[in-house]
Amino acid sequence: MTENILLCSSSLFLIVVSLISIFAKDIMWEFTVWQNQAKGLASERTDRWDTGTTIGGVIGILAGLFLLFAFFSG
Repeated sequence: MTENILLCSSSLFLIVVSLISIFAKDIMWEFTVWQNQAKGLASERTDRWDTGTTIGGVIGILAGLFLLFAFFSG
């Protein structure tokens, strides 16, 4: 029972974060800058970062949907 709740909640979390990375890139960029500042690194937003964030978001949504499918079928 606990495994099912964890599987469902983690898949929904993954889908939400992936949607944010696709449609709210400014939020993801602020998070990236915050992480880099904590590591002492400089940040520069590029087209490559935007494309990678979109691709990562699509992959995350697909993985989240797969996990939801596993939750409802098992």
